Amino acid sequence: MTDLSAAPDLDEQLPPLRRAGGAFLRGLHVGLGLGGVVLVVATFLPLLHPFWPLAAVAEHFALQVLMGAAALGLLALLLRRWRWLGLVAGVAFIQIWTIHPYWPSFVPGTHGGTHAAQAEVLNPNEMKVVSLNVHHSGRSFEQVRKYLHDSGADVIGLVEMSRRWKMELAPLTAIYPFRIDCIDSDELCEEMLLSKHPFQRQGAGLTDRNLPMLVWGEIAPPDGSKPVTFAVTHLAWPLLIAEAPGASVTNPYLRSLPNGLPRLVQAEQMVTLADTLNGLGRDLVLMGDFNAAPWSRVQDYLHQQSGVDDPGHLAPTWPAWGPAFIRLPIDHIMTRGNLRLVSFEPGPDVGSDHLPVEAILALSAP
Repeated sequence: MTDLSAAPDLDEQLPPLRRAGGAFLRGLHVGLGLGGVVLVVATFLPLLHPFWPLAAVAEHFALQVLMGAAALGLLALLLRRWRWLGLVAGVAFIQIWTIHPYWPSFVPGTHGGTHAAQAEVLNPNEMKVVSLNVHHSGRSFEQVRKYLHDSGADVIGLVEMSRRWKMELAPLTAIYPFRIDCIDSDELCEEMLLSKHPFQRQGAGLTDRNLPMLVWGEIAPPDGSKPVTFAVTHLAWPLLIAEAPGASVTNPYLRSLPNGLPRLVQAEQMVTLADTLNGLGRDLVLMGDFNAAPWSRVQDYLHQQSGVDDPGHLAPTWPAWGPAFIRLPIDHIMTRGNLRLVSFEPGPDVGSDHLPVEAILALSAP
């Protein structure tokens, strides 16, 4: 009778390289399974926001989920795991459908790639706009000052400004003699507009007595076309859960949030912002740090209710120190009315935790 306990371990009889190869292959299969589960959870997690508002945060990472699905799809193909391939392909399809309105469109003749280091020759009906979160506690004063000085922008929107930042950027007055802000009068105000052209009308402060702050000014374009309103704002992080209606410190006057919006402070601010924008001019440029991807629920609400949007343009900007594939597109320049974005792209690293965004605007329809 054979003593099985004395039988040699078959795995031990294999050459070391084959044993290592088998362990590596098993690891790939396990990684494929775990990665697939993570992608499915990340894709459908936002549907739970009525019960857990922070679940909505996952939708801002659609680009990262899509790239993860592409990588796992290749792995599933190499391993011939067809069911897993079908699963990650389904995840990729959902994310592509979510993102596709904002996927960059490459149109012959558009501007791009200058990053403000070179002077651009614009058509008479075009203006350049730059938006930048300077980082409130940042100290890259000289770098930001030089970038804005050389940008060639007609209008600049800045957020997370402080009195120190305002003082450090004062030399830009020689190029941008017209400015609007409320930094010295309201401790919550961190927004500023700089312009080469005079403002005909302007405003700065809380939107309908609530956050977010909105700084805006109406400019008569140099080509003599109708006045255009430029506005800059900064919305809360998507990690702050709002209190019950009527109890929110941030928005004590706000009614219940519309159906479909997660109960977040950011959503409250977006509702207030949309209402305020409807009281400004028809031709509007809205810029700033929105802390939200353009396809997110809160951003889509703003598009639907105020008419501002930036389809066909995408620029991952945060965190500036990270590689492009992990950055989120949360800094935007949007338009409505008789305006369109000719180009939209991230600018260079200027020492902030955000990259700037640069846009060329056509002031009349093509």
